[in-house]
Amino acid sequence: MPNESIDRISSEQPQRFPWRVLWFLLIASLLSAAAAIPFVFDVFRPLIENSPPISIPLPLLVAIGVAQNLLLLSVIIGVGLLLARKLGLGAPLLESWLYREDSPASVRDSLKSGVLVGVGVGIILVLVMLVFATLMPELPFVKAAQAPIWKRLLVCFYGGVDEEVLTRLFLLTLFAWLGVRLFQKQKARLSTTTFWIANLMTAVLFGLGHLPAASRIMHITPEVVILALALNGIAAVSFGYLYWKRGLEAAMIAHFCADFMLYVVGVTLL
Repeated sequence: MPNESIDRISSEQPQRFPWRVLWFLLIASLLSAAAAIPFVFDVFRPLIENSPPISIPLPLLVAIGVAQNLLLLSVIIGVGLLLARKLGLGAPLLESWLYREDSPASVRDSLKSGVLVGVGVGIILVLVMLVFATLMPELPFVKAAQAPIWKRLLVCFYGGVDEEVLTRLFLLTLFAWLGVRLFQKQKARLSTTTFWIANLMTAVLFGLGHLPAASRIMHITPEVVILALALNGIAAVSFGYLYWKRGLEAAMIAHFCADFMLYVVGVTLL
């Protein structure tokens, strides 16, 4: 993979705030979150069925949930895009497409890098999860086998869009921006050291962030924590590197492909 970073072309980008990118990512995130609902209902069905009745009418509950997600995602995407522009990060392909401008990044290179990294990470995850499936039969990976393939396919969009918006566009960018502000007072450009510190911090949080959902269907042990940190860490570090070098779009493609390998291909091997 070539080593050119998006930050090298940041000076060529106009300094306007990319509102069109914000609205595009917001709509894509909401649709991707909705796409994950059928899969979540299947995997967490016993928990849902055993939950106490909800006093709030279902339409009102749905409306509240949509409003909360709309507000939260708007802030996350807005802050992420704002800080990303200061560091030469962001979504260069989306911005050039939405504003009908020449792209500073290559569509072909982003697609190729995203697919190769995503499939490679997915194969690693599948091989490890197949080994641990017999030792930890309550893993979400094993539970996913009860969902039809179309639901497992749809949930891949949640990882590829929503999780990348939250972890790469927002968290990684935020940590990188803080690092530049605190430790690079003489340099405005994001350094390699600052990026990797931010990337590793994001990877740890990404791994830990999967534990609350897993705790609803299995007992969390030290072994489960280590497995979550290791596997999600491998994925997060890889996607973070793509975000740095190719842009958010490449990281999204990679995350989708990794989830596809895990939930669509890998589950069928159980």
